[in-house]
Amino acid sequence: MAILEVIEDNDSPSSHPFLLNKSKPDFDKLSQEEKTALLDHIASQVAHDPKLFEDMARNFLDQTTQEDFNTVEVQPQAGYVCKTQIVSSQGRYKVGTVVYINMCYASSIPAPPIASEREIEKALNADPTATYKVPLSMGEPQNDEKGSLIMSACINTQPYLRSERDLDFRLYLLELAMEYVEEIVLVSLSREFTMPQVKSVGTIPARILRLPKPSLMTAIHSEVVSKSKKEWTCQATEHTIENNQLKLVIPMPDKVYS
Repeated sequence: MAILEVIEDNDSPSSHPFLLNKSKPDFDKLSQEEKTALLDHIASQVAHDPKLFEDMARNFLDQTTQEDFNTVEVQPQAGYVCKTQIVSSQGRYKVGTVVYINMCYASSIPAPPIASEREIEKALNADPTATYKVPLSMGEPQNDEKGSLIMSACINTQPYLRSERDLDFRLYLLELAMEYVEEIVLVSLSREFTMPQVKSVGTIPARILRLPKPSLMTAIHSEVVSKSKKEWTCQATEHTIENNQLKLVIPMPDKVYS
């Protein structure tokens, strides 16, 4: 079993990123990995509400610094392999080069947002209005002795387990991984592929990721709860008069907040 080493968040409450008036950071100082991790976590909380996601992303991107992230060492677990080939290239890899994509998993990779089956189906069908997305970490390109390209994609354990029993979901993940590969190495991949009967090809080295600290995740969750609360007012939406009696319809709140 691989060992997952996480640097603990030992910050005291006084170091909470949104409790003190810190000088306004320059968000451009964050790496692309840190930006993506932050947006993925916000999306996992509010993917059901695009407007709230937009508002929260803008708010947190304006306040977050590199101090709000932990360095995490992740050892991906081998899952299954997709074998395809390059059909066009703008980079150093030639057309016809064989490509292996190792689909791996790790519990420390951010989980996708909680979503209804209907919303997940929209993503599987490439509906442009879909909000469901599976965060994916792609490793560095590797080559075997035959010159084949090997890429290792890593996702959270939960969506990986679903892909083991749900073919459509697996195809969705493979398409997502292929799009990542195409962007990284500047190629187009054939969508005609095979699934070799092996868990992985080549070695899958550990990788270092920058992920939001627990204090930042708590702040995001608190903000979601705060913005999701709606003050209830006693107001009739319908009324009828029957037998000289006035009947009112007053919607009640789904939850009562203290």
